[in-house]
Formats: sequence, structure tokens, C-alpha cells
Amino acid sequence: MTSPRSPHPLIVPFVAALIGIGPLAIDAYLPALPTMATDLRSNIVAANVTVSTFLIGYAIGQLFGGPISDQIGRMRVAIPGSLLLVITSVLIAFADDMGTVQILRAIQAIGGGFATVVAMAMIRDSFPPAEAAKRYPLVMLILLGAPLFAPAIGAALLPLGWESIFIFLAVYAVLIIVLCPIIGETLPRPGGRIHLGAILPQYVEVLRTRVNGRLVPLRFIFAQGLITSVMMIFITNSAFIYLEYFKVGADRFVFYFGANVVVMMAFSLTTSRIVGRIAPFTLFRTGRIIQVIALITLTACVFLFDPQAIWFTPMLALGIGTAGMIGPSVNALYLSLFDRLAGSASSLMATASFVFGGILGAMASTLHDGTLRPVMATMLIAILIANVIAATIPKPEPFADTKGAH
Repeated sequence: MTSPRSPHPLIVPFVAALIGIGPLAIDAYLPALPTMATDLRSNIVAANVTVSTFLIGYAIGQLFGGPISDQIGRMRVAIPGSLLLVITSVLIAFADDMGTVQILRAIQAIGGGFATVVAMAMIRDSFPPAEAAKRYPLVMLILLGAPLFAPAIGAALLPLGWESIFIFLAVYAVLIIVLCPIIGETLPRPGGRIHLGAILPQYVEVLRTRVNGRLVPLRFIFAQGLITSVMMIFITNSAFIYLEYFKVGADRFVFYFGANVVVMMAFSLTTSRIVGRIAPFTLFRTGRIIQVIALITLTACVFLFDPQAIWFTPMLALGIGTAGMIGPSVNALYLSLFDRLAGSASSLMATASFVFGGILGAMASTLHDGTLRPVMATMLIAILIANVIAATIPKPEPFADTKGAH
């Protein structure tokens, strides 16, 4: 099956910008969390919860947005999702207590999940598997600029009030809405009606898909969900780690936070250049090995020594940054198994990532004892379980030049 028309020349940067809604919504206000906690008569733990509620709401939005986009088209899901993001962002800017912010963040996240879950499926719609595999790292490279610059944007806007950060997010979502009809629909022959009763069967079909008798997609979903949760755990607790534990100050927070993104971009750029010569499965395995070694070493150091930001930051960046190699490789391997249900498949993968990330991030916050041990222990447990599952995934056949089996 092929796309009804040639993809728009700007499809890749648009997809990256669309995915960027998530990092911007999560990361831009991180430097403002202590200020928000003070202004809203709350504390940093309650402020951190707004990150976890966003991650869980984001997962819910993606859970429904993906299969609905398989039915009615990508843009007819992305546009209303972005509109909900605009409305809730403005409402958050006028909120006067932390409880209201927590509720609005969950609703805001549902809109964000709707808007962004279609992104990778749009790449899958537009290119055959071998070509898509070359574009996933490029998409990752472009979108990673969002979490790199998002805290800097938040820190720059903070003197105007933390509310200005959410107004900025609303404006960004408006621009996405304007661009959607310009890029155009990518799903071949989308339907005209939503069939909610078909969502569960679509998911069941994805989860029951077998490769040589094995539930390979299901294993990818759990493994990648746990691997991605490492980044989510860090994001949820980053304000505590750098602003309270290491006391680096809001002006320098962006540099410490951005170190993780810079390393991730380096891995993503490397992956984009070698994916044609080295199989995605090999890159997937290599990235996991580097990540496991980095996180085991860092966790041991945190438990044995008094951590210092000067060595903690680069070691953590290595453990988190490998996602720039792992993520594109998994997308290439996993989505190559699907065609018609690419949106549902992408939705399940994204949902798992944000559910695991939200739950484990909140768990690390709940276990808060004033040290970095709960955060690192939670990360390490997640990555070890992920690698046990990933070890059961069989090496795939080389990509064909045609679409997937579905």
C-alpha cells in the first residue's frame, strides 16, 4: 500500500515539530517548578506531581488517538488534540492553586497525546520500511532540540511570570494547527467516522501479531516502554536533582538538563549516518549494552559515594542519551511489522512509555528521602527488566522494500 500522493517536502521537520509538543509541554516549565510551588502556596513534591499527571494523561491521549487516526486520518486527530492543548494551556496560566494545575495538566496532556501520537505513523504512511528506518533518526535528531531548548525558553520567560511559559506553549500549538492542512493527510483512504468499538480489536490485533510464532510486538512494547521510562523518571525528578540537591540555580539548570539531550542528539546523529550500513537490531542491542553499563556504574557510585554534579551529570547523560540510538532502531523494527495499523501500533508503544514513565517517576518521588538513591534505583530496576525482555526478541529478517504485512 502506498500513500495517495507524494509526501510533502517538509513532512519530516513537521513530524519533528509535532512530536516536539511533548518535550515542550514537559520541559519548558521545569525551571519554574519551585516558583510555581511558592506562588501557588504548595511545595516541590506537589509541583513534581504535575509532571507525572501529564505523563499519564499523555498516555491516555495516545491510547485513543492512535487507533482513531487509523480510522479517520492523522490530521483529523492532530488538529483537535492541538486545539485542546491551546485551551488548557491558557487556563493553566490563569490557575490559582496547584490542585487545579494538576487537573488541567492531565487534560492538557490528553490533547498533546492526540496531537503527537500520529507523528511516527505519518512517517510510516509516507515511506516504505527501509526508507522510514533512515528518517526515524533524523526525526529524533530534530525533535531533540525541543528538550534542549525548552528549559532555556522557560528560564528566559520566567522573569515574565511562570504563566508566560504556558502562553508560549499555546502559541506553539496554534502554529501546528495552521501547518496541518498545509502538510496534508498521509493516511491512504481514511474513513469518515470514528468507531470506538473497533479500538480494542485494533489493539488486540497489534498485540497478537506474531513473528515466527512469537509475540514480538508485545515484547518491543514492554522493553521500549521501560527503556524510555528512564528519561521520564529523570524529567520528573530533574528539578529536585539539580535545583534542590545540587543547587545549581535556575540560570544553570538548562545546561545540566541539556547535557542529557546533547548526548542523545549525538547518538541519534550517529544512528542516522550508520543505519544504512548497520542493522537496526544491532544498534538496538548496542545501545542497550551501553545504557546498562552506564546506569549500573552510576547507581553504584551514588550508593557508595557522595555524588557531585561534575561527574554525576556526564554519567547520567550517557545512560539517558543512548535513547538516541535505541529509540529510532526500535521504531524501525517495530513499525515495519505494521501498515494499516501503524497508528494503533505507535499508540501502544507510546502509551507504554508514558505509563511506565509516569508511574515510575511518581514512585521515585514518593520514595523521596533527600538523596539521589531512590531515583537511580528506580531507573536501574526499569532498565534491567527491559533488557531481560529485550533479550527474548529474535533477530529479524532484513527489511524488504515493501510495506509491512498488515
